[in-house]
Amino acid sequence: MRAWLGRCCAKSIAAGLLICGTLLASGTAHAHWVAAQSGTLNMVDQAAFLVLSVPVSALQGVDEDQDGNMSKAELARHDGAIRQQIQAGIQMMGPDRALPLQLVMVDIAPADNTPESPASHLVVLGRFDLNPHGSNVDKSTSTAFSNLELHFSLFGQNDGEQTQDLTITRQSEKQWLRFTTDNNKKTLFPSSAAVFSEYVRTGVSHVLSGADHLLFLLVVLSAGWRLVALVGALTCFTAGHAITLAACVWGGFSVSEQLVEPAIAATIVGMAAFDVWTRRRAKVVPSFVRLLMVFVCALVHGLGLAGALSGLTQWPTGSSPFIFALAGFNLGIELAQISVAVFASLFVLLLKRSVGSKGLLQASHYGSVVGMMAGTFWFTERVVQGF
Repeated sequence: MRAWLGRCCAKSIAAGLLICGTLLASGTAHAHWVAAQSGTLNMVDQAAFLVLSVPVSALQGVDEDQDGNMSKAELARHDGAIRQQIQAGIQMMGPDRALPLQLVMVDIAPADNTPESPASHLVVLGRFDLNPHGSNVDKSTSTAFSNLELHFSLFGQNDGEQTQDLTITRQSEKQWLRFTTDNNKKTLFPSSAAVFSEYVRTGVSHVLSGADHLLFLLVVLSAGWRLVALVGALTCFTAGHAITLAACVWGGFSVSEQLVEPAIAATIVGMAAFDVWTRRRAKVVPSFVRLLMVFVCALVHGLGLAGALSGLTQWPTGSSPFIFALAGFNLGIELAQISVAVFASLFVLLLKRSVGSKGLLQASHYGSVVGMMAGTFWFTERVVQGF
């Protein structure tokens, strides 16, 4: 019994020293040095040490005067309830069980010039035991660091308090996470295969769920259903959005969504109008002219596709998860585009057998007109919403 108590005391003392060391190393020895709604989770040996700032408005029944701030006196009176809510709102899930937040310490985070005044945020310190069984395992092969998921639900009620940023470190690895009210569960350091498959699904979903991307692709394909025309159109569309994605991801290039969304709608109108004009005029336009237009329009669509890659910022640029996520996303886009092209081609083949070549040409013309109308509607709607 004495030996067991001795081990427990030793672990508690070591944990306390490690937390203090983590604070000193990260420059958080004072509560107000932690930025609001941000923090760190440092994985050392078989434990994870947490330091973060949470809004007072995320807690229930502890702000006695309902002023959105917490004083030292309020903190002292509700210390137990605050710790319970924090433990319930910040949970680590292991492969087969929950890993509770332990050794929780809480303090207010006042402004620098008024260290004793009430504050709108609290600084939380705690420790997760990643090997709750206490068994001796090889750290290189242990599952203590794998298949971990962090759940966060301590969001405030005021404007700007519905996000929480957290930087995760594990030896030389780093991951940045942003929790939101509708995305409050995050996997810590997922495997490359898991990252790749997740972003393949993201790429497929982003194309198939985006009506404007789908319509543009169908407008592009409707101008010619020969294999050479299909391959050429898809190649130019792929090259265009790939260049923009690279510029956004690697070069930090970005354009406001208020400009991108109307521009995407304008590409639909432009391509559809061009096709209608060439058919009515019976113009024979060199194929490279239309392919160039597809390429330029794809540059614009790439800006919209890049919006789905905001999650890439959780990994350092050039890291293995970053590369696998980017590769998976591009593969997902290509799979979606090829699937649309295949199903559209089969539909056109059946339509051609039913109405003949002239009927197919007329159907393509009507399709372009519908594309112009839909694109014009989206363009007008998005411009109005942007103001």
